[in-house]
Amino acid sequence: MAASPYRRFSSICPNVQALVIRLIQEEFTPLLNLATEVSEDAWARAVALADPTLLYCTAQEPAIRLCPESYQQLLACLQRELVRGE
Repeated sequence: MAASPYRRFSSICPNVQALVIRLIQEEFTPLLNLATEVSEDAWARAVALADPTLLYCTAQEPAIRLCPESYQQLLACLQRELVRGE
Protein backbone atom coordinates (compact mmCIF):
# COMPACT_ATOMS: atom_id res chain seq x y z
CA MET A 1 0.00 0.00 0.00
CA ALA A 2 1.39 3.40 -0.99
CA ALA A 3 1.83 6.13 1.60
CA SER A 4 -0.70 8.92 1.42
CA PRO A 5 0.60 12.25 0.10
CA TYR A 6 -1.73 14.04 2.55
CA ARG A 7 -0.46 15.08 5.98
CA ARG A 8 -1.96 17.08 8.80
CA PHE A 9 0.13 20.04 9.91
CA SER A 10 0.40 18.48 13.38
CA SER A 11 2.04 15.35 11.96
CA ILE A 12 5.03 17.02 10.29
CA CYS A 13 8.36 17.72 11.96
CA PRO A 14 8.94 21.06 13.73
CA ASN A 15 11.41 22.32 11.11
CA VAL A 16 8.92 21.78 8.30
CA GLN A 17 6.14 23.25 10.46
CA ALA A 18 8.18 26.45 10.83
CA LEU A 19 8.63 26.66 7.06
CA VAL A 20 4.93 26.04 6.44
CA ILE A 21 3.96 28.73 8.97
CA ARG A 22 6.23 31.21 7.18
CA LEU A 23 4.65 30.38 3.81
CA ILE A 24 1.15 30.67 5.29
CA GLN A 25 2.07 34.09 6.73
CA GLU A 26 3.19 35.29 3.30
CA GLU A 27 0.03 34.07 1.60
CA PHE A 28 -2.59 34.98 4.19
CA THR A 29 -1.33 38.29 5.68
CA PRO A 30 -2.71 40.35 2.76
CA LEU A 31 -6.12 38.67 3.19
CA LEU A 32 -6.41 39.35 6.91
CA ASN A 33 -6.09 43.16 7.05
CA LEU A 34 -4.08 43.03 10.27
CA ALA A 35 -3.86 46.42 11.99
CA THR A 36 -0.83 45.47 14.08
CA GLU A 37 2.21 43.23 13.83
CA VAL A 38 1.33 39.67 14.85
CA SER A 39 3.95 37.68 16.75
CA GLU A 40 5.46 34.48 15.43
CA ASP A 41 4.00 32.65 18.44
CA ALA A 42 0.49 33.88 17.62
CA TRP A 43 0.84 32.66 14.03
CA ALA A 44 2.15 29.29 15.21
CA ARG A 45 -0.77 28.87 17.65
CA ALA A 46 -3.36 29.84 15.04
CA VAL A 47 -1.98 27.49 12.38
CA ALA A 48 -1.65 24.65 14.90
CA LEU A 49 -5.25 25.21 16.00
CA ALA A 50 -6.47 25.03 12.39
CA ASP A 51 -4.25 21.97 11.76
CA PRO A 52 -4.64 22.22 7.96
CA THR A 53 -4.10 19.29 5.64
CA LEU A 54 -1.07 19.56 3.40
CA LEU A 55 -0.30 17.76 0.16
CA TYR A 56 3.25 16.60 -0.44
CA CYS A 57 3.89 16.72 -4.17
CA THR A 58 6.97 14.74 -5.18
CA ALA A 59 6.69 14.82 -8.97
CA GLN A 60 9.58 16.59 -10.76
CA GLU A 61 10.19 19.15 -7.98
CA PRO A 62 9.17 18.40 -4.39
CA ALA A 63 6.57 20.81 -3.01
CA ILE A 64 4.21 21.17 -0.08
CA ARG A 65 0.80 22.61 -0.82
CA LEU A 66 -2.22 23.47 1.26
CA CYS A 67 -5.13 21.23 0.32
CA PRO A 68 -7.94 23.27 -1.21
CA GLU A 69 -10.36 21.76 1.32
CA SER A 70 -8.30 23.28 4.17
CA TYR A 71 -7.97 26.75 2.68
CA GLN A 72 -11.25 28.29 3.89
CA GLN A 73 -11.00 26.58 7.27
CA LEU A 74 -7.49 27.95 7.77
CA LEU A 75 -8.51 31.44 6.64
CA ALA A 76 -11.46 31.45 9.06
CA CYS A 77 -9.28 30.25 11.95
CA LEU A 78 -6.57 32.83 11.23
CA GLN A 79 -9.21 35.56 11.01
CA ARG A 80 -10.74 34.50 14.32
CA GLU A 81 -7.43 34.05 16.18
CA LEU A 82 -5.30 36.86 14.77
CA VAL A 83 -7.82 39.62 14.16
CA ARG A 84 -10.12 39.08 17.15
CA GLY A 85 -8.76 41.98 19.20
CA GLU A 86 -9.26 44.57 16.47
